[in-house]
This record gives sequence, structure tokens and C-alpha cells, in this order.
Amino acid sequence: MNNSKKIYQENSYLTSLCSTVVRCDKKNDFYEVVLDETIFYPHLSGGQPKDEGILNNLKVIDVIEKDDEIIHVVKNPVEGSVNLKIDFEVRFDYMQQHTGQHILSFAIAKLYGGNTVGFHLGSDYTTIDIDKELNDETIEKAEIYANEIIYKNKQIKFQTLNYEEAIKLNLRKMPPNLSNFRIMEIEEIEYNACGGTHVKSTGEVGIIKVVKIEKNKNGSRIYFLCGKRALKDYYKKNNDLNDLSKLLTCGIELIYENIEKLKNENKINKKLISTLQDNLNKFYAEELNTQAIKSNDLNYIFHKYENMDIKDLKYICSKTVEKDNYVSVLISESNNLINICVGQSKNLKLDLKSLFEKLKIMLNAKGGGNNYLLQGTGDVLRGDDCLRLAKEILFEE
Repeated sequence: MNNSKKIYQENSYLTSLCSTVVRCDKKNDFYEVVLDETIFYPHLSGGQPKDEGILNNLKVIDVIEKDDEIIHVVKNPVEGSVNLKIDFEVRFDYMQQHTGQHILSFAIAKLYGGNTVGFHLGSDYTTIDIDKELNDETIEKAEIYANEIIYKNKQIKFQTLNYEEAIKLNLRKMPPNLSNFRIMEIEEIEYNACGGTHVKSTGEVGIIKVVKIEKNKNGSRIYFLCGKRALKDYYKKNNDLNDLSKLLTCGIELIYENIEKLKNENKINKKLISTLQDNLNKFYAEELNTQAIKSNDLNYIFHKYENMDIKDLKYICSKTVEKDNYVSVLISESNNLINICVGQSKNLKLDLKSLFEKLKIMLNAKGGGNNYLLQGTGDVLRGDDCLRLAKEILFEE
């Protein structure tokens, strides 16, 4: 086992390095490379994603920390002296998010005694899990406090201490009993054990913006953005607000009021449309009843609609069989789908389920119901054939 010197902990701003291959092992279709020292941060070590970059112009596919080794996964073998280069834009983004997490966690602990029990730094958002329920008002105060720490531009320093030395500091979270710790100090704010990459001062975080808070078990999960991520989020939301303002022809400050008004109007209009549709469907049903084919004291209805919703088709079918001695087979074709509804009056005992199963096979349909009203949807548009088959089966009976 060879220790890999973690240069990223000594200098998070170093973007390139010449290193020496200690070991290169083939594993499946890839090679696992261990170096004497590295600037690549390992994936999800302490909740932070790996660095992106190249090793001798080979894309570093993964970076794994195993014991005291940092393993670089590449496609081809390497040996001797190699050149490393990381994508600093990605690295600096992670630095802003990770340092911002420490600041926000400190603010919540300071104001409300909430402890951070979970941390996730993703490519789009960062979350912390707090062991206390927070609301919009409390998190806003914590956010303001955290940003005040950023404005003070406090220096961030690191030192390596043994366990006895570390526990003498006022650490927010006690570390496990290990031989050495990397201690992160935010000047005049706090000490914390952390092996991640961080900015040099709180001012480089730029801004901390909480975007969502939700209940998580017995506490809260907080989603937030720092630095450039927060700025990009502001650009998008500001553009969205301006677009909404133009669409609603009102000032940004009146958007919410106008949307509430539209929402209420839409609710009224939906109710009105539903009432009108029901009246229209009743008319369709009455019209179909007058066009029924009479045979052996029964009235048969066979009809095809275009672009009729299955809900409306079912409603019409149920209305056509409210009177005694009616049998109804209705279909509708639209958007490469076919809806079918079959019904009979309560005084009849025809085997409609058997008929429906045969029609389903023809239409490759799914659906069901009871022997008095069945409905389904298929993707074989054979509406006219379906009606012909229904006539043949029913008139044979």
C-alpha cells in the first residue's frame, strides 16, 4: 500500500502537476493508476464530487479513495512521469458550494442549534439535512446571517492536528478518534474537521441563496446555491419573470396578483365548460337514441366519433342506455388511439363482456368494466371494422 500525497488539500487552486506513477493495474476495460501525489479530489469523499480533468491527455473517468491511496481510472495504461490537469471551473464551483455549506451550517447551528446530519453536493444543487424543523422565516434569517459572514471576507485556513489537539478546539462536530485531522478554520467564526477543497476567504463564495426547504424525517432538507450557480439561477428566474411580465402585460410586482386572477377565472371557466360539455353529451345521447336500429324489440346504437375523449364517450354511452331495451357500441378515433365504450340497459342480460373481449383483440385495446358498461383504449385504428363485428355478434344473438 502506497500513500498518495493529497496536494489538493495543500493548495486547492493548483490546476496542474507533474507526478510519478506508483502502480497501474488493469481492471476490466480500464486502468487504475496510483500516483505518488495528486491534485485530483476523489469522488464523494466527504460528500464532494470528484474533479474533472486529464492525466497525460487521457480523460480521468473516475477518482476513488481507498484507504490512503487515490486511484485514477483511465482508459489506457501509463507509466513513469505523468502530467495532471484539472478543470478549475468545475473545481472552483465545488469550492464555492462546499465552503458555502460550512457557512450556512454554522449559521443554522448558531441561530437555532440545528446540527447538519447530511450533506450532498451535486452538479446542479447542494443540500444539507438539519436535525431540526425549520420554516421559511427561520431559514431566511439564517441565510442573511450566512451572507453577512461572506461580506466580512473572513480568511480560511487549514492545519493538521492529532486527536488530542483537535478536541481542544471548539469544533462544531467532534471527529472520530483518528491519529490526524485536517482542521478548517474560518477566521473568528469556527473550526471544523474537513478534507474538502475550499476557497481562501468567505468573500469568494459570493452569495448563498436558499432555493427550497422541505421536511426530511424529523428535520429539514435545505437546497441552496452558492457563487456562480446562484447568479445563473438569478439570471434564469429574472428572465422568466420578465417574460411573464410581458405575457401578462403587467409589472413584475403584479405578476402574482394577475396569476391568481387567471387561476380563479380558469376555475370558473372549467366549471362552465364542464356544464356545457355535459349538456352537449346529453344532446348527443338523445340524438343517438332517435337513430337506433330496432330489431327483436331491442334498440341498437352503433356510432363512430372523431376526437372524442374516453370520459365523454363513456358518459354518452351511459346516457343512451338509461331507457330500457337499448344496446350501445360507441368508438372514437384520435391521435393514433381508438376509444371504445359498450353498454346495455339494466333490464337486459346480453353477454357484453364476451363481445367487448373480441373487440379488444381487434383493436389491441386495454380496459374493462361490468356487464352493463365497459370501456377501453387501443392503438389499432379499425373503428369501422369494429362496429361491423359488433353488429354481426349482436344480431346473431
